Amino acid sequence: MFRLYHWPLDPAGRLVRLVLAEKGEVFETILSPAWMPRPEVVAIAPGAVTPALIALEGPHPFAASGTRAICEHLEETRPAPALLPEDPCERAEARRLWAWVEAGMEEVTDTLLTERVMQWVRRDRQPDSEKLRRGVHALRGRLTFLNALAEQSGYLAGRQLSIADLAAAAHLSAYDYFGDVQWDAVPDLKAWYMRVKSRPSFRPLLTDRLEAARPSPHYADLDF
Repeated sequence: MFRLYHWPLDPAGRLVRLVLAEKGEVFETILSPAWMPRPEVVAIAPGAVTPALIALEGPHPFAASGTRAICEHLEETRPAPALLPEDPCERAEARRLWAWVEAGMEEVTDTLLTERVMQWVRRDRQPDSEKLRRGVHALRGRLTFLNALAEQSGYLAGRQLSIADLAAAAHLSAYDYFGDVQWDAVPDLKAWYMRVKSRPSFRPLLTDRLEAARPSPHYADLDF
């Protein structure tokens, strides 16, 4: 069993939750916002941040911070079901797109999602309208790219679900909580998201609720 330190709308934490669920792992969650990390996270290693995963049982202690360390560890130690393709070339492509999602969405998270959190959750200042505009523009470009991938293969890195799909869905679901994803402009990506969203691993994410902000009306709908 694992203990996951996370914040519900953090895309990185959402990815780890999806991977754990796809692997059939039992885990408990502890709230640890990035702006107020718990001491247990800080104690893992210098510079440790959420998401952070700690093994609560087993012969070998394990603690890791960040999506790369956590997800690669889970893929190595719990290879079934595989979230990276067996073929080396396809596996490399899945890793490339996973990295692209996390790097490419960083601007969207740092502007659009951060400002939504400031607006609805923390309420410690007014949202920055310029950052909101930049975030919306950046998201639009990322959606166009992902829509092209979904149109070609059905999934982002090929014909089977991979960690690249989970990474993208984790980010988009966080933005979709506030209704910031214009799904009608990207029909193939919308069809892809509906398939990923319908997986059992996704159900806990769709029940997430922030006390200060209700989700968009279609957030939990599987057919929207």
